[in-house]
Amino acid sequence: MQDFRNLDRQEWHRRYLEQAGWTAHLRQYILEKISLHPDASILEVGSGTGAMLQSLHNAGYHNAIGIDLDYSSVIFSKNQQQNYSQVIGDGHHLPFVSDKFAMSLCHFLLMWTAHPEQVLNEMKRVTRPGGWVLALAEPDYQARIDFPPPLDLLGAFQTESLQAHGIDTCIGRKLRSLFIQTGLIEIETGILGAEWHHTAQVAIDPTEWTMLRADLEGHLSPNELSDFLQQDEQAWKMGTRVLFIPTFYAFGQVP
Repeated sequence: MQDFRNLDRQEWHRRYLEQAGWTAHLRQYILEKISLHPDASILEVGSGTGAMLQSLHNAGYHNAIGIDLDYSSVIFSKNQQQNYSQVIGDGHHLPFVSDKFAMSLCHFLLMWTAHPEQVLNEMKRVTRPGGWVLALAEPDYQARIDFPPPLDLLGAFQTESLQAHGIDTCIGRKLRSLFIQTGLIEIETGILGAEWHHTAQVAIDPTEWTMLRADLEGHLSPNELSDFLQQDEQAWKMGTRVLFIPTFYAFGQVP
């Protein structure tokens, strides 16, 4: 799916780095649980600007490759000081032989795909028996919680905008079912944790508002967005802000 948000690659890269940080503890938990060897071959589908690949490399996994459909993201990645390889290609039709990788993964990807079950089947195909398929993060915007009012309207507007562009805003709750349909075994699923700590110094993640502005362009006026931003910042400073988008993960073994 072509992204409708008019952002440059540097802005996307900052967002991808932020997202990779959100799932760092989860990745450590999964990789330790499946006892993945540092030399194991890894494929990331939807690797974007390479943020996740770099995180894997930093964690000691040096045999990873990425694939992404967006030419500009792959070129951006190649122009960085990278320690990994990326190719251009479609997750629905992976250009790799079967049983090639010890593990395949995706990260905030399936919500964007036309046929997530086909992507998962392709990931399973290129992963050898006994290997693992991971979907590290898929949000469920339909179960989003925003508080206090009127910030609940902000979340509703963003969800409506995403839906209007064909994004599956409830992919998270479908994740376990998709893994079962794919024929994976030893499946484990869950939701990323969320904690709120009261502090007068808390400010909203600037990349979050970059995404919100891009998502809501044409849906809300600049003045309306500015009002929401002021209310959002005030709620964070008072310690009353709750923003929770249930984000699911799943991993399973290839039989």
